[in-house]
Amino acid sequence: MSRALRQFAQKKLPQPQKPKERNHDGIPVTMDDVSFLRLPEVKAVTGLSKTSLYALIREKSFPAPVRLGPRAVAWVRSEIKEWAVERVQASRSVA
Repeated sequence: MSRALRQFAQKKLPQPQKPKERNHDGIPVTMDDVSFLRLPEVKAVTGLSKTSLYALIREKSFPAPVRLGPRAVAWVRSEIKEWAVERVQASRSVA
């Protein structure tokens, strides 16, 4: 095998990227990225009470939980993170 051919064979070719799925807001999500937060974690992250969270959900101002089973719900971690970033940006732009 010639030297040029060996060098070519050793180069890493770009791997085709699979298209990213998007959630209901158009945010790219892959199945590897999905993890869930239960209510105590969401309350800790946001600093909000259960009553406040559900009021915001009714107002469409907070991500709705995902049903995991007949008596279990959880929130998508990336959606909560995005909501928090938006709140910080909104707070900073007002001042």
